[in-house]
Amino acid sequence: MTTSLLRPARRLATLLVVATALSGCATVSDWWNGSDNAPKPTPLTAIDAPVPVKVQWEAGLAEAGSYAFTPSLMGDMVWAASRDGALQAVDLNTGRVASRLDTKLALAAGVGAKNGRLFVGTSAGELVALDDNGKELWRARLTSQALEAPQVDDDRVFVRTNDGRLSAFAVATGKPVWTFQRPLPPLTVRNYASMTLVANEVMLLGLPGGRLTAIRTAGGEQLWESVVSSPRGATELERIADIASRPVFDRGQVCAVAFQGKLSCLDARSGTPMWSKDIASSRGLTVDGQNVYVTSDDGTVWALDRASGREVWKQSGLKYRGVSGPALLGRYVVVLDNEGIAHLLSNESGDFVGRQSLGGGKVVTQPQTVGERVLVQTQSSRVLALSL
Repeated sequence: MTTSLLRPARRLATLLVVATALSGCATVSDWWNGSDNAPKPTPLTAIDAPVPVKVQWEAGLAEAGSYAFTPSLMGDMVWAASRDGALQAVDLNTGRVASRLDTKLALAAGVGAKNGRLFVGTSAGELVALDDNGKELWRARLTSQALEAPQVDDDRVFVRTNDGRLSAFAVATGKPVWTFQRPLPPLTVRNYASMTLVANEVMLLGLPGGRLTAIRTAGGEQLWESVVSSPRGATELERIADIASRPVFDRGQVCAVAFQGKLSCLDARSGTPMWSKDIASSRGLTVDGQNVYVTSDDGTVWALDRASGREVWKQSGLKYRGVSGPALLGRYVVVLDNEGIAHLLSNESGDFVGRQSLGGGKVVTQPQTVGERVLVQTQSSRVLALSL
């Protein structure tokens, strides 16, 4: 069977998997036939003496459509992109729009930014490099459409494409440097973030089938590959266990979570598993010095002890609300729901301590912690900075 024959099946699987994840107890046939058996979103409860959450600044771009975009930080400038090729630089501290560029490119993912250069993936399967004035420096043909924003070190720009490849290109010229590829299973989850660049030396890459690999960025050599979660179930749909969110590295430990699978933490040097927990997610996770925080696909937010995997707390008050992955804001955990509401949770107990409506706008990518702020880009391409 050729790749071209597999692609429609993968796209259909993506629709079915996402529908199942969002509908909780509803079956695929219920969704496909228009049945309304999905659990109702959990009603919100009042918060006594809430901690205020502030929208420090906001900037607007065109809508993302069916794609997902994330902002990128270069110095003190937050660069954001939209589907129609608009790029915008916003001062991280003040929210002042410093630059607006119209590339006239149809973009498929967010922007990568470093050392005065911007990198974008187009829906036509190209990687384009620009300077920060919008002048095109080079473009390179990709083997397929980019799935997430490029990541950049001093010498190379890295792109993950829809055909299962991770490719590195020379920052200065766009010349291909190396390619890493694993065979794709018949069905995969279309995801918007599964690679994490560590110290400009190692790329952590989440793979279909619940596997995680570490790749040396200089030459593309594989350092290790480990199982985060093994596929389970009788059908191909049930056996999807892709790592569909970014792995996290901190203090010699790597943690990753699989859709329809498990959350696992591993030794960063060897890839040896330390512990795992039966929590499935495509939303993402984050860590602090003590805990791993993760949003499961039903909207439950968990905190687990980093050393042992022991449950510290579980917050079920946001189930079926389409909750984002977590980000850290000071000593709090912040998540957003499908109604555009930011929820602040205590990192010690998981209790709700604050809430702020952001005025609508679905969030499909994980919020990013940048110093004392959290950056959010919605599907309507509003870019916001949240602070306390």
